[in-house]
Amino acid sequence: MTDSEIVEKYSALVRVLALARTGQPSDADDVYQEVFIRYIDKQPAFRSEEHAKAWFIRVTINITKNMYKSAYNVKRADLDNEVLADMISDRDLMSEAEQRADFEQTLSRLNPRYKAVMLLHFDCGYTVREIAKLLGESEIAVKNCLVRGKQRYKEILSERNEVNESVE
Repeated sequence: MTDSEIVEKYSALVRVLALARTGQPSDADDVYQEVFIRYIDKQPAFRSEEHAKAWFIRVTINITKNMYKSAYNVKRADLDNEVLADMISDRDLMSEAEQRADFEQTLSRLNPRYKAVMLLHFDCGYTVREIAKLLGESEIAVKNCLVRGKQRYKEILSERNEVNESVE
């Protein structure tokens, strides 16, 4: 596989995971760029497609962890996503792309730890055991993140539905 094919194949995965972990589109773009710069610099030899996918996920996670350690991010306040969430229209009238954007928007309101685990499980299809190995956490911790993330996700959806009903 050529470099351009690999970048094309894994760019969506890296972008979504970076956005889930950072919560900010501009930070996600920085992470995205850094991941592919590292790929080009290192030129890793992948044994399989799973190995390549795991490499991109691991590097994305590591870069976002390092980003949170920087002095700039320690002092910076998180963007309030309430305004963006209120702009989402009725789910039944959305196209597939709009539904994807709605899903990502709802995820953006979750704790970064929950977002990453939920994306890896529901979007990428990883098992709890695989996620635990990728993140270097116990399976129990990953299961707890999934449970809490799903609960919070449902709460966010019900809050939005209540707001939409009160506006109508």
